[in-house]
Amino acid sequence: MILNCMVIDDDAYIIRLLRKYIEQSKSLQFCGGFTDPGELMEDLSGNSLTADIIFLDVALKGSSGLDILPKLSQNAIVILISGDPSHGPAAFELGAQGYLTKPISYDKFISAVEKGRKIYREQKAMLLTPPLPYYYIPGEGREVKTRIKTDELIYIEAVRNFSLFHISKSKFHISKLTLKEIESLLPAPHFMRISRSNIVNMAKVEQYDAHDVILENDIVLSFGSTYRDKFIWQIKNTGMLY
Repeated sequence: MILNCMVIDDDAYIIRLLRKYIEQSKSLQFCGGFTDPGELMEDLSGNSLTADIIFLDVALKGSSGLDILPKLSQNAIVILISGDPSHGPAAFELGAQGYLTKPISYDKFISAVEKGRKIYREQKAMLLTPPLPYYYIPGEGREVKTRIKTDELIYIEAVRNFSLFHISKSKFHISKLTLKEIESLLPAPHFMRISRSNIVNMAKVEQYDAHDVILENDIVLSFGSTYRDKFIWQIKNTGMLY
């Protein structure tokens, strides 16, 4: 498997060095270098980002790589570059999957890439795991478990301390499961979170645009401000997006 690699660093020397390392590996391909992260963010907003691994410098000219890290980590494996190892904890909290300290030797580069490749494979395997045909979820009463058929489920909605499993426009089941717990139960890309309040069954999605997801039965749900990019990245990486 050949992984596309991108470098974002305001030091042109670092871009040239990492490009050299990338081109030395038969399993990696250089797909771009940016000294200005603004150009990259334009590509990202247009959903034309092609990188599988992004090497991102923390200290960019006029800004910090940590500011754009959360958005980039929704679209690719991000490996941070810095001369200061103290940025590590904050970087991993924001979504980084690797950390390279300067000066960057080829051995350190390969070690970071192999860790990133492992995470990439694990993510791909998880994306391809199909859901079970049905699940028994905690219901309203004590010890009550309700069967939910995944092929009937349209979307899940968080309402206060409960979640509603909608199986039609007017019929739903109530559960005490949180959306975070439901995300681990119903695997992406078959079920995807599109906002803080909603997870949708992709088999029921008929259309989406810049703002909304349109489901069967004329159900319209809005994207949350930080969820649309991850939604598109997931369907693009599983071949569902033309």
